[in-house]
Amino acid sequence: MRSVTVRLPAADLARAMISMRQWLDLNHCEPARFDCGKRGADVVRSVAFSAGGATEEFASQFGGKKGHRP
Repeated sequence: MRSVTVRLPAADLARAMISMRQWLDLNHCEPARFDCGKRGADVVRSVAFSAGGATEEFASQFGGKKGHRP
């Protein structure tokens, strides 16, 4: 499974979640998994996709880093 990790300030979490959900809906993508963690003052969102193309586009749109999940 391919994933995207996006790190953002906690103050931007609500705006980012709305923007991500809108993008997913507009692009007819349903992520396989969402994870959320905290690193200092930042929130780290990890979104896993079954389809590889969605991973590339999502990472590009939200400035995320691509990776793999088991």
